[in-house]
This record gives sequence, C-alpha cells and structure tokens, in this order.
Amino acid sequence: QTALYPCIPSIGYGIFGMPVDTDEAKEKFKALQEEHFKILTDVYLKDTKFCYSDTPTIADLAIAPALNFIKARKKFWEAVPQAVKDYQARVLEAFPGAKENFDALEGMATGWDGEGNDAEP
Repeated sequence: QTALYPCIPSIGYGIFGMPVDTDEAKEKFKALQEEHFKILTDVYLKDTKFCYSDTPTIADLAIAPALNFIKARKKFWEAVPQAVKDYQARVLEAFPGAKENFDALEGMATGWDGEGNDAEP
C-alpha cells in the first residue's frame, strides 16, 4: 500500500479536479507495471486468493479499491495485468456491503474525460 499509493495521484486524481501530469502518470504506471504489480501477484498473492490469505482482510481493502483510479486512463487500465484485475474483482465482490462506494469511485474514474484520459501508458 505505501509503495503503491504514490503512483496513484498523477494517474487518477484528475477525477477530483486536481492537476495531473501525463508524463508523470506514464512514469508512475511504468513503476506499477515493472515493480508493484509483480510484488502483488508474485509475493502477496503467490499461493492465495487475497493478500497472504484465502480470506479477504483489511489489507486487501487498502489495495484493491485504489486500483480504480487507474481506470481514469483507459489505456493504462487495459495494460494492467489480468491477474491484478482478477484480484481486484475478487476483493470488491468479497465486500458486498461496500459495493455502492466501490461503484461510485469506479464511475468517477471511468467517466473522467480530462486531458490525458486516453493517453498511452
């Protein structure tokens, strides 16, 4: 979480009206691709469906919902590894009581049409 979160603002905080830099977003997404997603899938999810567990925990809620910010940049989201997308879906499905909140964030992200929303990663 603490390593992943610094990559998120330049990619997705445009949905809040904050200024975002597309070149910085590309650099941060590259870090996600080359480092953070690999750690997530090869370490935390190596033998389990959730972070170090087959039962979802607060750790999963610290990671999976934040991935919605990447959806603000459509082509970035397309480039997210399927294993990461599948993990996010599992986590969000595991907490049906928060579905309304997860859906609201996803809707904000996918509906963002700011500059750079269609940039290549």
